Amino acid sequence: MTLKAINYSVSFPDVKSHYVSVDIVFNASGKEFVDFKVPVWTPGSYKVREFSNAFENVSAEDLKVSRLNKNTWRIFTNGNNQVNLSYDVYCFTVSVRQSYADEYYAFLHGVSVFGYLEGYEDENIELTIYPRDNWENVEVSLPKSNKSNNIFTCTNYDLLADSPIALGNFDTISYESGNVPHKVVMIGDGNYDLSQIKEDFKKISDSQVEMMGGHPSEQYVHFVYNVAQGGGGLEHANSQTSMMSRWNYTNANRYRSFLGLIAHEYFHLWNIKRIRPMELGPFDYDKEVYSEMLWIAEGITSYYDDRTLLRMGTYSKEEYLKIISSQINRLENSPGKKVMSLAHSSLLAWVKAYLPNEESANKTISYYNKGLLAAVLLDLEIRKSSNHSLDDVMRMLYSDIYLKEDRGFTHEEFVTICSKLADKDMNDFFNDVIYSIKPLNYDIFNDFGIDLSIKNEKSNQSWSGVSSKLQGDKVVITNIVSYSPGVESGLSVNDEIIAINGWRLNSKFEDYLSKFEIGERVAVSYSRDEKMQTTKLKLLANPEIEYELIIKDKANKLLTDWLE
Repeated sequence: MTLKAINYSVSFPDVKSHYVSVDIVFNASGKEFVDFKVPVWTPGSYKVREFSNAFENVSAEDLKVSRLNKNTWRIFTNGNNQVNLSYDVYCFTVSVRQSYADEYYAFLHGVSVFGYLEGYEDENIELTIYPRDNWENVEVSLPKSNKSNNIFTCTNYDLLADSPIALGNFDTISYESGNVPHKVVMIGDGNYDLSQIKEDFKKISDSQVEMMGGHPSEQYVHFVYNVAQGGGGLEHANSQTSMMSRWNYTNANRYRSFLGLIAHEYFHLWNIKRIRPMELGPFDYDKEVYSEMLWIAEGITSYYDDRTLLRMGTYSKEEYLKIISSQINRLENSPGKKVMSLAHSSLLAWVKAYLPNEESANKTISYYNKGLLAAVLLDLEIRKSSNHSLDDVMRMLYSDIYLKEDRGFTHEEFVTICSKLADKDMNDFFNDVIYSIKPLNYDIFNDFGIDLSIKNEKSNQSWSGVSSKLQGDKVVITNIVSYSPGVESGLSVNDEIIAINGWRLNSKFEDYLSKFEIGERVAVSYSRDEKMQTTKLKLLANPEIEYELIIKDKANKLLTDWLE
């Protein structure tokens, strides 16, 4: 019998030890061998995570299986038409990017559990799930087979890899948006109100579906992971996973931040899962995939998550401008803005954003942070010179490139569309904002009746550039700003500061600076590698500035249209 699809199945015979068992049955006719591979990274998180580290007992009944490298096993078919491959995966990481399983529940993140057969990536897949007897919920955003409720179909490996699975006993609630059924799956306990969750999630969905002109999925699942510690989210083709501190639903500020995370991951339905830089799909799971346009994927999405809450009425106009002000403050007080461009922040995410060190704040910027500000300025530029907006850019990318041609876009195409809708050449904007380290020009806010003013200047405060933390009863340096007095004095990250001017410290180093004048020299006693040292440190004026966006002309039409 010739198999019509690759058959995957997942079961849980050793789940109390956190192992998940996977079987793959496939047709190997005419092949001497087939290579089984495990992805090294997950789309949406640009770090090599080496998922194969958790794979054990890879075998194919009586066939020879040889491990070729860290993430590849070669199965010699010995002339067999049908091959039965099996393996176990250790699942013990509570994360939106990895998998966890015990006797109470399982959350399976596709690429960390399901390997793929090289050369078979575009074959149809049938997935059979065998839950434990006491698990009532099998939640996944895949079409069900007509054979059974626990058999699902995939058109290719990419869809299997991009479809998380939650199994256990969960609170769920459903709603409809854009004529598409949505389900919210609450993984873990929490003080949430399901009816409120439903109401707020639907507002988010309705707002974004209306903006984009329709929903791209046949069904959608929100996986909400309620945890004691942790955070973050990850987008998928027809679902998203977001973490929330389980007892913070009644904290108004934390709950609004959580809704912002949901809005962020939901907007990825369009921006990155469909509207995507050319390099980001189809995926090469075997190595890093580089793009200078992650600022579009994440920065623009970060812009729209807050705008969604503004449009819902969750934020007032003034609250929304405070959010943008905080993003300006973060960038403008970052030493890295003088070193790294937004394009390089995107390109080097694999070794910079996801592998930070003590010097990262001095040498890098975030493509989320500066990318959001680039999106703000881009939207304002388009609105100022035309009757269009960044909304129209996103809709055109979706309709003209993804829907019509089913592909990603290039940087040149992105600039061309922005220029067309802005009714002017936007190349200078992108060269200055994306590809250079020039300071951002915020003057355009004036055209929208908004003043960017200094709310708080700290130049009357003494400053060393040193940040520290209490580590037990020790004061340890965690960061030093480039070219600051701390660097000039010879202090280093991980030094233990013992005393200032002979007086022992019992709180953070920076807490003591108000006792000294700008320009004053202080003696700092510290320990490095258990050896006592003393240095002189000259305090300077604090260069940090806090900015604030203030509406000066409420009747400004550009302002009204922007903050609609």
